[in-house]
Amino acid sequence: MEIIDTHLHIWDLDKFSLPWLDDEGEILNRTYLLEDYKKSLGENYQISKAVYVEVDSAQDQKDKENEYIIDVCNDPDKVIEGAIISGDLTQKEFKAYIDKYAKSDRIKGVRQVLHVPSAVAGTCLLPEFIENVKYLESKDLVFEGCVRNGELGDLYELAKQCPDTTIVLDHMGIVDPDIISKKDPTIQEQAYKEKWKHYLNQMGNLPNVYCKISGLNPKGEWDVETLREPVNIAIEAFGEDKIIFASNFPVLHVAMSLEEWLKALLEIVEDREETMKQKLFGDNAKRVYKL
Repeated sequence: MEIIDTHLHIWDLDKFSLPWLDDEGEILNRTYLLEDYKKSLGENYQISKAVYVEVDSAQDQKDKENEYIIDVCNDPDKVIEGAIISGDLTQKEFKAYIDKYAKSDRIKGVRQVLHVPSAVAGTCLLPEFIENVKYLESKDLVFEGCVRNGELGDLYELAKQCPDTTIVLDHMGIVDPDIISKKDPTIQEQAYKEKWKHYLNQMGNLPNVYCKISGLNPKGEWDVETLREPVNIAIEAFGEDKIIFASNFPVLHVAMSLEEWLKALLEIVEDREETMKQKLFGDNAKRVYKL
């Protein structure tokens, strides 16, 4: 079965500055190249294609990052075939910015990181932001929604107002798998779970919203059962035609290797139809990102 990874980060700290890494531990605050990606994949799995996702580099390095990843995509020996680049959709200048890069068929979409302290709640509902997300449709580009779990409602409202733009929810809404899989949750934990399920179901009912099955980072020891319920909830909310496999390498290393994530996910879906698994691991990605 073909496996396409739709959320791969690489960064060379000798070339780029990633200020957010200053607050991270030694697991992430180091250079990660494609060679490291292959090591994390292990010997048992192969990735046929991958989509790079911007790494929130320093503001003055955005264009440099974009040109760098376009060159990587154009290298036939590299697994990366497309890229989601960074963009500030709160700015009027965004349209001129994206016009420049949309000329490359390697650029598949845009992401603005909205789960960081500098992004206030409701940013994606600003009029300029909404207008720019709508503009992406005219360029045949997707918008990647990466929001704090508590602000999934904002992304839902954005998606409703931009029905012609394909929107991809990153990492199942950055949900805590330890809470979702807990057998005896507190009242607060149960409320957290129900709110997450509510917004996933709402977004899953919108024809223009897809979900990346990724981003589950348990805080301590975990097994497949820690991941099974959140994965199944997301699959049921979006349906087999709107779910997309992703690794979130190397950020997943805070909890597991890529090989461990693939092994666990394959076990979770092993009893499902082969056509569903083909959609999850490859077919849907080809359609959404035009690979």
